[in-house]
Amino acid sequence: MTDENDDIIAVEAGDEIGQFADTYSSFNKIINGLQRQYLALKDTYTEQSEQLRSVNESMQSIMSENRAVTEFLDSILNSLSSGVVAVNRIGNVTHINPAAGNILGLANDYRQYYGLPCDEIIKAVEKVEYSAGISVQSGRTFENIEKKIETLDGRILTLSVSTSLLKDDSGEIAGAVELFYDISKMKKMEEQLSRMKTLASLGEMAASIAHEIRNPLVGISGFASLLARDITDDDPRQKMARRIVEGVNSINRTIQTLLEFARHQKVHKTPLDLASYLQIVLDNFCDECGFDRSDKRINRIQTGQINVSVDLDRQLFRQALFNLFKNGLEAGGENSQVTIKCYEIPLNQAHRDYESKLELSGSETLAKIEIEDNGPGIPPQDLGKIFSPFYSTKENGTGLGLAIAWKIIKAHGGDISAKSVVGKGTRFTIILPARSGK
Repeated sequence: MTDENDDIIAVEAGDEIGQFADTYSSFNKIINGLQRQYLALKDTYTEQSEQLRSVNESMQSIMSENRAVTEFLDSILNSLSSGVVAVNRIGNVTHINPAAGNILGLANDYRQYYGLPCDEIIKAVEKVEYSAGISVQSGRTFENIEKKIETLDGRILTLSVSTSLLKDDSGEIAGAVELFYDISKMKKMEEQLSRMKTLASLGEMAASIAHEIRNPLVGISGFASLLARDITDDDPRQKMARRIVEGVNSINRTIQTLLEFARHQKVHKTPLDLASYLQIVLDNFCDECGFDRSDKRINRIQTGQINVSVDLDRQLFRQALFNLFKNGLEAGGENSQVTIKCYEIPLNQAHRDYESKLELSGSETLAKIEIEDNGPGIPPQDLGKIFSPFYSTKENGTGLGLAIAWKIIKAHGGDISAKSVVGKGTRFTIILPARSGK
């Protein structure tokens, strides 16, 4: 006979087993569900990973293409002979290409200028309103505008400038680009060509009218000489007759100078030691003017360490120097003092400072001659006119002395310039192609 307690224990045990079975079944269902979710997530992860890999490859391809495009654009900018300066929306520099750096005289590390206002890099001395900074502010662009700038190393250049705007995806102005190239040499050539045309016209005019003027002058001079001969010395008319003769002689000298200036002269160059040649010319000048060679009005040539050879027409260049010496002595009056110096300009400096003025070969250096006086100086507004024919500040000057000197120096492949301080004097500087004798 079974005990009742045993039945109760058996029933309770059966219930626990059933609950356990139900719990185990539910757990299995949860596990199976988690496994299915895991498999689904794994498939999704695999799919997403594949998509991500594809997107990554596309991005790398795009980045590679962008990098190639950037390098290509940088290569184009770096190879341009024109200067390019880019600015952002507030006008600060963001990019400078090598040509711009060379033209503007910047240091090799252009990044030190990034972030600076554009006008601090391109310092305009004329037409300051034409720049990338103005374009980005106004929204207006400019094309082929000529403006003068002062470079960071102190040179004055004439640039041809154009600007364009940079816009973002929404069409808003994001910056601007200033494109420019140096036309200083071209402007210099235009000025010289204009001067040469003027000289050619002057020569034709001088040749056509010289004889027509001289013929009546001969008659006037002859009759005035006869009058002076026939009139006694105490007759007041004697003074008038002499003045007529002097006036005729003065006109004749002016005509002769004009013909010399207008005449096309062939240049016969020979190699000369510059320092020795200058000393000989200065001695000749003193002799012809009646100066003692120790006269303090003429400071002897200071040469320093110079040993250069120049190709000159000995007689023709002598005329140019005589005109400059005479001009300096006349400018200083009774207390005049003229100093003559000459130097050799090193090859690198010659090409850096004067390549825009002269056509130099790779092996040529330059010789510099300075002729300085202690005269009253030349006002700035007149300084640019002194080499023009017939311009003179002297009461009886013909205005041809400096013009003739300019013409002769140019015929030798050189250049002449003047600097003056009012009240202190004027310095004329001649530069000539030369060969070092060292």
